Amino acid sequence: MFASAMLAVMLTIPLAPQEPIRLVPGDGVGLDSIGPIVSPIGASPSSDGRRPPWKAWNYGGLGAVSLLYGVGLKGRRRRRSEDPVFVVVHGNGGSRADFDPLLKSLGATRANTVAFDYRSVERERSSTEASKVASTEVAAQELDRLIRRLSITHSNIYSIHHSKGGAVGVVMIASLDDGSRPEIDGYRGAALLDPAIASGAMGTLQRMGRIARSIPDNGGFDPIRCTDDGCRDVRANLGEAAGIDVIAIRNPDAVVTNFIDEPVGLRVFDLVDDGKSSALVAPFGIIGFQKRVSEAHRSVLTHPAVADCVKAEVLRSGSCVWKGDRKGRSRGRGSGSSGTFR
Repeated sequence: MFASAMLAVMLTIPLAPQEPIRLVPGDGVGLDSIGPIVSPIGASPSSDGRRPPWKAWNYGGLGAVSLLYGVGLKGRRRRRSEDPVFVVVHGNGGSRADFDPLLKSLGATRANTVAFDYRSVERERSSTEASKVASTEVAAQELDRLIRRLSITHSNIYSIHHSKGGAVGVVMIASLDDGSRPEIDGYRGAALLDPAIASGAMGTLQRMGRIARSIPDNGGFDPIRCTDDGCRDVRANLGEAAGIDVIAIRNPDAVVTNFIDEPVGLRVFDLVDDGKSSALVAPFGIIGFQKRVSEAHRSVLTHPAVADCVKAEVLRSGSCVWKGDRKGRSRGRGSGSSGTFR
């Protein structure tokens, strides 16, 4: 009943306008964001229309430097940098600018931040546009290549994912867990922020976004994978086998943009102190619902508690101690989560 009602509500949301680009940085719900999406830089098409071999753009040329070291100094032993490197993966209709408030709080600089570019998956004029049609599975393969290249010269890589970008991260890390791809030396952890990784009816709704852009989209992600040996939830114990510490932070008030269950072994924290109510009780009907979903979905990128938690995890895995909201509701859940964090 709930899934049918939510589907009926979401199908009434109008398609997002194409010009100017003002989509919510997330799952193509068709909501206006506070400001325009910043067009990505770099990774321009080559003269013959093909993308360059390394299909990601970065803040300060870190990727190019990594490649030069990896190729130009081939055969020469060198010590990898232990300084943190942040890889950010935005959601459907978003951009690297979505992470600016969080990265500023983390003290990240242009020199140690790299942004994944969805143009490595789809030929579009920007990463923003490409993210609307990119397959999560293919994007995960490209993200894997990017992080492997960074690992040539860096031994402390931490990825931060928002919305559909969270689904991309789960697929990539799950492939490391099950041995589909070899482990990445130097890839230490990941933060999934309001990730679109739902199962069941909500997951089906999110997958429908590939057909109808007026509803949430997770790029076709399905957490349940079946083989001859049986079926499993790839979110369960995510990163454990590959030695990657993963946390998920979601805002339950966003209702349809993340997930509501509790995968075994995944540390999940609920952000319930952004000062506003659930989208389900938002005033002014559909318009109020849209606005509240957008606010809640974006809150995980700007709330200081999220920045403090990620910063703690980067310094020492497992050290985030989450606090509940001002009303005293403690929502830290999953294996390893405890306490409250404000």
